Amino acid sequence: MEQLLERIFDELAFLRANMATKDDVAALKDDIRALESRASHIEQTMATKDDIASIEQRMATKDDVADIPFIKQAVMETLETINEIPAIKQTLSEALRKLDNVIASQARQELVLQSLAFRSLEQENEIRALKAK
Repeated sequence: MEQLLERIFDELAFLRANMATKDDVAALKDDIRALESRASHIEQTMATKDDIASIEQRMATKDDVADIPFIKQAVMETLETINEIPAIKQTLSEALRKLDNVIASQARQELVLQSLAFRSLEQENEIRALKAK
């Protein structure tokens, strides 16, 4: 009987030492709520397969990265051309002004030629009139 009592006391002591108290259970519940909150936050902020697929589609490939020096060169050449545009405009403006001068000069020359042609016809008529006498 003493052994039985001793065994019961040992088990009671074991249960007291290893059994959770109300405070322990409450603390565990708080820990579980905190973990649930963290898991929920992770689920909300974690990338989905669609997000990853979208990123992969927009991400540069090795070939794209290899093309970067050529793209830079093309951009630099384009910038140089853009910087030359004002000079090209100036040259074009001067050429147009010269063309306008040439057109005006041709118009004057056309008038001179018409006058000379008219004068030539008058002289030709005068010569015919003299020959006819």
